[in-house]
Amino acid sequence: MEKQLISGRMTSKGQLTIPVELRTLLNLQEGDRLAFVLRENNKIIEVQPKKKKSIRNVIGILKAQSPHNFNEAREQAHIERAKDIDSKMRNLE
Repeated sequence: MEKQLISGRMTSKGQLTIPVELRTLLNLQEGDRLAFVLRENNKIIEVQPKKKKSIRNVIGILKAQSPHNFNEAREQAHIERAKDIDSKMRNLE
């Protein structure tokens, strides 16, 4: 089924304005990526939405070998950062 949508416009920077009807149909959001696929005759373009990736998509994939105490890790990071800042301040004197 072919459907003609309102045409988009390309700017001098190569940015393409996608008609609101198409954005709604494909459920596109700001930051989403699109793949443009040329068909055999190099004249027909298929657009495939590629959703933006989020760190939330990978949470839990890697399993820790041992349990971690995140409060201790955060405290250790604060201590290391304080040492780094102190060292830089001493070098300025």
